[in-house]
Amino acid sequence: MAPGSLTREVFGNIDGSSKLVFYLLAAVSLTIFTLGIRSRVRLWRAGQPNSEKTSWPTVVRRLFSRVLFQRSTWSSRRVASCAHLLVFSGMLVLMLGTILIAIEHLGASLAGRSPTDPLFHKGLYFAIYELLMDAFGVALLLGSGWFLARRMGWGNKQGSESIAVNRGDIWLLASLMMLAASGYLVEGLRILWAETGQPGFSPVGLLAAWLFSAAGTTSTSAAAIHLVLWWCHAVAALAFIAVIPYTRLLHAIAGAIQLATQQKQLGKMQLVSIEDLEKTGRFGVGQLADFQSRQLRELDACVACGRCQDVCPAHQAGKPLSPRDLVQGLRGELDNWNPTATAAGGSLHADTVSADTLWSCTTCSACVDICPLGVNPLEMITDLRRYLVGEGQLRGAPAATMQKLQRSGNPWGLPGEDRLAWARDLDVPTAEANPDFDVLYWVGCAAAYDRRTQRVARSVIRLLQAASVNFAIPGSQARCTGETARRMGDEFLFQELAAVNVEMLDSQGLSTSSPDRDRLIITHCPHCLNSLLNDYPQVGGNYQVLHHSEYLLDLVQQGQLQIEPARLPEMTYHDPCYLARVGEVVSAPRQLLEIASGKPPREMPRHGINTSCCGAGGGRMWMDDDVDSRIGGERVTEALETGAAVVAVGCPFCLTMMGDGIAARDQDVVVKDIAELLVDALDAESSIMVE
Repeated sequence: MAPGSLTREVFGNIDGSSKLVFYLLAAVSLTIFTLGIRSRVRLWRAGQPNSEKTSWPTVVRRLFSRVLFQRSTWSSRRVASCAHLLVFSGMLVLMLGTILIAIEHLGASLAGRSPTDPLFHKGLYFAIYELLMDAFGVALLLGSGWFLARRMGWGNKQGSESIAVNRGDIWLLASLMMLAASGYLVEGLRILWAETGQPGFSPVGLLAAWLFSAAGTTSTSAAAIHLVLWWCHAVAALAFIAVIPYTRLLHAIAGAIQLATQQKQLGKMQLVSIEDLEKTGRFGVGQLADFQSRQLRELDACVACGRCQDVCPAHQAGKPLSPRDLVQGLRGELDNWNPTATAAGGSLHADTVSADTLWSCTTCSACVDICPLGVNPLEMITDLRRYLVGEGQLRGAPAATMQKLQRSGNPWGLPGEDRLAWARDLDVPTAEANPDFDVLYWVGCAAAYDRRTQRVARSVIRLLQAASVNFAIPGSQARCTGETARRMGDEFLFQELAAVNVEMLDSQGLSTSSPDRDRLIITHCPHCLNSLLNDYPQVGGNYQVLHHSEYLLDLVQQGQLQIEPARLPEMTYHDPCYLARVGEVVSAPRQLLEIASGKPPREMPRHGINTSCCGAGGGRMWMDDDVDSRIGGERVTEALETGAAVVAVGCPFCLTMMGDGIAARDQDVVVKDIAELLVDALDAESSIMVE
């Protein structure tokens, strides 16, 4: 058979009146689809204006990388990601194939060609087209079948809790499988009816034709069966298209827009100004209309896959927080919201989202990082927290902590003049005493007022002095960065504290716009690090900031700080959330530990950017939880199961939480900061030299 003669009749065995009815039904289907999308877009637009804009070139680039090539789905659950790729690619290719067939048929009709004389649906194009449609139909069958099995609980090793199951999902997946299977049956009957005998281009269709033939189906009977089954397939396909905006499949559209227009920004929050509050009277989110438009779209993008819930440390600890359920609960409110009747929507607090749920969050960003569709439950939580704070609903120990921050500038509520008491017996210059410093060591509140963390600061000081670094520390006028206040929801307390620090740091020449642009801030606290890097630019503070592990590694690599491997105990390293996941600082701490001990630390199952939270972030450091009920218990178990004698950390919050958790289990394991272990190596080297 010559390549040019390869073709098939579009709408073969379908009479003219049937074609007309089909196009009318297609118009009805597309109208229902369009009205559904229009209605949903109106809901999205009923929210507040989006705070960020994205350029069209960026949108197009992200469409290709994140949507078409599905890069965002491969963060976890590789089998599920593969199944999603099969379903997505199957639906996309079959949809494009249907559009091409429609273009061919309408074009040939307008050109006055006969059904057997196509415009382009012939030859090599036809052969490739048939093979692709067959192959991607199989992909759709396999992917949908896998998800259907998961939704029904078959082979779900993670337990049914991690997957939100409803009958609508099962019907959708079963419908997709039915559409793909009926398409092959229709193709097999068409081949029998046409008696084309074309080999290989539709292998699954040929298999269906062979099965029908083996069952005694003749060319004449195939024509009658084909017409009936074709109509069943066509009506089902058009109905499926029509219901997309009203089902879970809406996530394909909302998610694609989300991935193309939004940049994942861990550790960042939106600024709320006094002017905005005075203008709108709105602080935080109390009703649906208080969310930004993109956040309302995120609710529709969520497919309830449960990945966020699987990695949520609060959920693992039995707290009343599931990021998936929170988003799905808000989406339920969105489904029932009529902005024209109720402009703002009903209250979201108490019945929809409880205060206990909101205060359970550690703001570790795990849910944001793992979501393949860019949904940000954490931002929703902090926005909802702001409303509670504005309504005076923060009580107990966290409220007392906020009062101490406002009164004394630190969460311990201790006098500002005591901020430097830990360093009175050390030769540590303040920025005022040494205005020509190169490096400012931001000590932070924990090291200033907590006796255990003070040993970390003293270790950092010793290492800086050993490397002959020209450094200084802030004076007693320094305040807490306000990181805890902001993530608890007290935005204006954060801005009040930050204003004091920005004025001080700018006066000391640390701003990136100052003449001394090479001046650097280092800190041992990832929360201070994130606040200085991501929060302070919003209030006018722009600085170069490094975690102490990054700076100390630079000193070692440049030969300024001499550290020789020492006989230190076996160590494991716990990655702080705000350092590893948010700040992407993973390598430097491990390199330093290997330099100090001569061997890499033992790794826990969850490490690097996939670390698990200690439970102290988001203000939970100041909650009145018993040690046994604290978030992070599973992390303590992971650390102990490595068999290491030392748990190394790079965060004062982690130092406290991991230390308390291990002590509660009466284990002979110590928790130390990286700087302390480097000093241990220095001391071991000195003792060897003395001997």
